Amino acid sequence: MVLLIDGFNLIYKFPDLEGKMLVGMLDDARAGLLDRLKEFQKIKKSKIRVVFDGRKGPSRNVRSERIGTIDVYYSIDYSADFLIKEFIKKDPNPKMTTVVTSDKDILFYVNRFSAKTMTSEKFADFVVRTIKEEYAEKVPEEKEENPSVSEEEVSFWERIFSKKKKQ
Repeated sequence: MVLLIDGFNLIYKFPDLEGKMLVGMLDDARAGLLDRLKEFQKIKKSKIRVVFDGRKGPSRNVRSERIGTIDVYYSIDYSADFLIKEFIKKDPNPKMTTVVTSDKDILFYVNRFSAKTMTSEKFADFVVRTIKEEYAEKVPEEKEENPSVSEEEVSFWERIFSKKKKQ
């Protein structure tokens, strides 16, 4: 599965990242999204491309970079919408790509190329659920705080230890 993600559109679907955006912590919000997507990618083994509007920083003309195994693109002089449409238009097999956005214009455009789509809201829920389920399976069960031992178990262990003393 190949995922093509409208970065800022998705950031606002995670309450903690949205909070960072609202107080001007753009870099932290972007890094938080990429960290979450890296966790998701470890589980689902998807190829992920994330497109962000604008520049990486005020004076940084970085057009693309690789963060772990995620390809990150910055639109610089264009909109992220434009880049997403260009990726789909130039994709030799757009049917194998899922575009993640809630932007109706992008959804309408990529449907013409038979690309799959998922709204950012649904995808954010899917990411959270996937990560939660993965870690739920790995958490060991808690042991009883005060386990009870039956009389039968006590006598069994007494016999075992008393045999060792005799030898």
